[in-house]
Amino acid sequence: MTLKTHLEAYCNAFNARSLDGVLDQFTEHALFEMPLLGQRLFGRAEIAAGLRCIFAATETASLAFPEVVASDLVVIAEGQLRGKLHRDTTPFALPAAVVLEAKAGKIARLSTYLDARLHRLWSDGPIFAPAQAWA
Repeated sequence: MTLKTHLEAYCNAFNARSLDGVLDQFTEHALFEMPLLGQRLFGRAEIAAGLRCIFAATETASLAFPEVVASDLVVIAEGQLRGKLHRDTTPFALPAAVVLEAKAGKIARLSTYLDARLHRLWSDGPIFAPAQAWA
């Protein structure tokens, strides 16, 4: 199985909301990262708990990565996460990127990066304060 095939299998299982299908893609001690949610999950049990939360919070969620670059060691892909949260009335589409590494025929690391600007807390504020004009 190629790394690109691993990514496709993961996306297909995620898009079908198949917890078992997603978990079957990972090694026993895999790393699943999603910085937007502040999560770094280790192993299938933690990954399962995180995915249950994602599936419970969303009416729909799907990943698509049309831009994929692969080497023998890693896949880096760009695309979108589309979905609808139960709490919101309108669906969302977020730019997304993933980094995937495999070991022994399974995903060993999957890091998903989402454009979180729309979900940034009001209290975060800008990283750099605007320059003040001094008289």
